[in-house]
Amino acid sequence: MKEAKDTTIKMYTDKIHDIIKRYGRFLLTTHVRSDGDGIGAEVALYYALKNMGKSISIANDSPIPQIFRFITPDAGMYIYPQLPPEQAEVVFTLDCPTLDRLGRIREIIPKDAIIINIDHHVSNEYFGNVNWVAEDMCSTGEIIFTLLKNIAIDITQDIATALYIAIVTDTGRFTHANTTPDALRIAAFLIEHGARHTEISQYVYNTNPFNLIQLNALVLNTVRLHAENRIATVWLTKDMLEKTHVNAIDAQEFADIPISIDGVSIGVLFREMTQPNWVKVSLRSRNGFDVNAIAKKFGGGGHKYAAGCEIPGSIAEVQQIILHELEKALLTENRL
Repeated sequence: MKEAKDTTIKMYTDKIHDIIKRYGRFLLTTHVRSDGDGIGAEVALYYALKNMGKSISIANDSPIPQIFRFITPDAGMYIYPQLPPEQAEVVFTLDCPTLDRLGRIREIIPKDAIIINIDHHVSNEYFGNVNWVAEDMCSTGEIIFTLLKNIAIDITQDIATALYIAIVTDTGRFTHANTTPDALRIAAFLIEHGARHTEISQYVYNTNPFNLIQLNALVLNTVRLHAENRIATVWLTKDMLEKTHVNAIDAQEFADIPISIDGVSIGVLFREMTQPNWVKVSLRSRNGFDVNAIAKKFGGGGHKYAAGCEIPGSIAEVQQIILHELEKALLTENRL
């Protein structure tokens, strides 16, 4: 098993290293509503390529959440509609299972660009010229770490900090089922190489603006239990966001609220989107329940224990649809 994995890693690192050596202009991007893994992977690869003398830009569809802005570079980062000044020869799509999930950035990818798709989602559609999809790795950050180590890139403090954020956020501070021995060994290596882990703890987990706490209180007031208390739901409305002056991108962690309730197997956050009459559904699970299978039914995806989709309708209507599917799946698994 280990020999097969090592062979696969060598195959991908050799392919990607060859492309990096042959080209000079690179674009990095990640999925809409970017998170710690996507941003951490982008920033780490940005510094690595920059240190190799490459021309490199990051372009995302969505703003960077406030808690991750302290690691972003001072230059070379663009949020749509701002665009990089030059066309890329190579595009790295990071932590993104489909081209559509890039949002409007998909439209600016040159037709002749080489797409290197690096991801760990089981729902990935293998849309790139090179597709390194490692479902057994805890995060896209772990894949980027593996790439950089295998092509002998020096892991600087900036790279280590970005990769540590990718790993610590996607493992839920090393509490999720994807926390492997490799993930912990890599985290230790990154701290040894200067990852600013105390700063990460402060900015990512222990610095909450008062208005975010106010929003949290409003969301907690919507908690409801269903299906003999096996499912918990919460709502996040546009009115709540406007009332507390919080950008939705800074409320991503609210998806973890319902699954934190004792005895609950599935937690769901329903959030009204900017587009009228559309709802973003964020699913979390434990005890072996596969929420990715539910998200896929509605054109979404993700991981077994964390997935999402977008469905037209009001929050009440979408909740009814999702609860029906979840309760049906729980009955099939004899959990109700």
